[in-house]
Amino acid sequence: MTTRICYQEGVSKGQPLPLTKEKWDEMIDSPEVKNICQRIAGLDTQAADYNERKQALKKRLPVILPHAQSFKNGKRVSADATSSGLAMLDVDHVENPRAWFDAIDKQLLSANRIYLVAITASGKGLRIIGEMANSESIEVAQMQMASALGIKEYDAVTKDLARASFVVPREYVLWCDDEGLFSAKPMPASNAGATGKVQPALPAYTGGNYATERDIAEPASDAGLTDGELCYRGIPYKEIAEQLMVATGNAGGAIPGERNTVYFMLANYMRYICDFDAELLLKVLPGFGLNESERRQAINSAIGRPRRSEMPMVLQGAIAVVERDRSSDGRQSTDAARAQSLPLPEMPRLLRLLCRRLPEEYRAAMVIASLPVLGTLATRVRFEYLDRQEQSLSFFSCITAPAASGKSFIRKPVDLLLTPINEQDAIEREKEQAYKDKLRASKNSKNQPEDPHACPRNNGVSISIAKLLQLLTYAEGKHLIGIGEEMDTLVKSERAGVWSQKSDIYRLAFDNAEYGQSYMSDASFNAHIKVYYNLLLTGTPNSMKRFFKDLENGLATRVCFAQLPDTSFTEIPIFAPYTEAEKAEIVRWARQLDAEQGTLNCPQVGTVISEWLEKKRQQAIDADSHAMDTLRRRAAVIGFRAGMLCYLLENRKPTKTVGAFAEWVAEYVFRNQMELWGEQMELLLTGALDAQNERGAASSLLELLPQEFSTAELIKLRARKGQSVKSSAINVLLHRWKANGRIDKVAEGIWRRQ
Repeated sequence: MTTRICYQEGVSKGQPLPLTKEKWDEMIDSPEVKNICQRIAGLDTQAADYNERKQALKKRLPVILPHAQSFKNGKRVSADATSSGLAMLDVDHVENPRAWFDAIDKQLLSANRIYLVAITASGKGLRIIGEMANSESIEVAQMQMASALGIKEYDAVTKDLARASFVVPREYVLWCDDEGLFSAKPMPASNAGATGKVQPALPAYTGGNYATERDIAEPASDAGLTDGELCYRGIPYKEIAEQLMVATGNAGGAIPGERNTVYFMLANYMRYICDFDAELLLKVLPGFGLNESERRQAINSAIGRPRRSEMPMVLQGAIAVVERDRSSDGRQSTDAARAQSLPLPEMPRLLRLLCRRLPEEYRAAMVIASLPVLGTLATRVRFEYLDRQEQSLSFFSCITAPAASGKSFIRKPVDLLLTPINEQDAIEREKEQAYKDKLRASKNSKNQPEDPHACPRNNGVSISIAKLLQLLTYAEGKHLIGIGEEMDTLVKSERAGVWSQKSDIYRLAFDNAEYGQSYMSDASFNAHIKVYYNLLLTGTPNSMKRFFKDLENGLATRVCFAQLPDTSFTEIPIFAPYTEAEKAEIVRWARQLDAEQGTLNCPQVGTVISEWLEKKRQQAIDADSHAMDTLRRRAAVIGFRAGMLCYLLENRKPTKTVGAFAEWVAEYVFRNQMELWGEQMELLLTGALDAQNERGAASSLLELLPQEFSTAELIKLRARKGQSVKSSAINVLLHRWKANGRIDKVAEGIWRRQ
């Protein structure tokens, strides 16, 4: 009997055999398969040997070979395989696969000829198998399936014909089309004719009804030539594609290994303004070094994907940004919003001393860099925030600048501030070494030395999770501090599993929340404690983007960023050394902070931050910016903590300096956050590209409207800026403005600014 795909008794045993429906049922109903997967599910994911034990169990499972119909010589070798015409998508790290499956529209599975969706043997992934259309490559078919199902990340190396997939029990199988999976079919021929014109492989899906071939052929764009260049509504396609690259995180082009994926993504969006015309897409899309055959395959797959009834919001936003940037009156000055333009406030003596020998443009960064160190010194201090919850002086700071711009200027002042901690650490490390020596000497003795719980607090950032947790436990509520002068070193040294845990620890440290781990092994360190940890990092803008690559996890929004000026083609900045008297005074201040303890109460700080929060709330309403509203809250917490630190440095006196410093830190942090992450956060929070200036600060919609405006004018403005113009969005915005006293209603559809 001819079948569609093969199976093997195990990933490294037996030979590939035809998989029939009967054999498939036998395997997924096997008690042995069910037992193995239950044992995998019962493993401790935090155990050091988790991966080894999981892999050992998986090797006992049979496998299917979805990409291959047969193998010439009876061996699982890609070169000897005959394609099955199917493609497999391997999606890892899915926390709740069943919830994901329940949430998707099942019509998408049929419309995209997907024949199998199953939970992987680990229980934390998905295996999806579907048809390859038009003799396309496995890679392109995977991109098409992922895009259709809204999957952003998957294993891109799962593309060879001999690739195996572990068999799972029936309850792990979420969707199965027996006819498509097991019935042998001839590979569909390519739709590319002699002219090279690529036709859609599938009817375009438009929200429940399939568009006809005539519908698809109707022009969807205003394409034409402007100054000899192919344009859409007078805008060169090239500029729209470049902005799409920026909006999707691919600014600068595609690198080898990602070129097909990025090209397919661009084709998927650009088809809406190219009449779904493959030849036009081939002309206007950047090639990324792909040959014509590869590009045609990707375009063919994109055109054949389900088609929305309206232009995707990401594309609308990209067009709006290009239109704004090309408009002479569309640009807005960034000077008023940029953090670099924010003058330093009156500061306490210690901070003035730290900045005294620095060039003017480096002083704000010095203040930001000092916060985690000063907070670690004053670790015994506690206070209540606006919400009456207890807080400590926890700070994360990140100094960024292009290479060779002088980021290391912080080293000397930070070393001086760390003097008390480094002195204590030297004693703790001696205790730790002495304990290790005694332990080694009494290796086979019954009388083991007592652990002195040595706890050096300054340990860098390349530290294991177990060691970090041990030190946090031994510190008994004192802050540890991590200082990393090159973020790229940290990025390269961390592996996915370790980093995900450390990222969790960092986020929890911001609020001094609890973290714990529990292993069965006595060799592992088990604890459950509150996290007191401060962090200071420096690096280039690119290394910063790599480090804070996942904005959704919230770590980036907890960090005080300071951006140094680009010193390219300028004279080397002069950092004058501190005098001996200045060094001695800095150390005295550090020792004074190290001795501070108790609960602080400074109502002045609360008043200043409350007023600042309200001012930013009004700005967020005016700008209709969810990013502003979110980031102001985190910046307020950081500003409040900085105010309490300044209160200490002012000898616990509520001077004007305290309030001014608290507000300055909140504003500086907020502006940098908006410059760096505002646009991306707006996309995450609303799915729309908000109106922002060149550096990311949201502009006010109200300020751009006339004193008396109509609802139609507001809709037109939001459309130009790439924001949603749905009735619900417009009504919510008008209601919010009116409720906050920003506008009055003059007549139906007519409004007046206050």
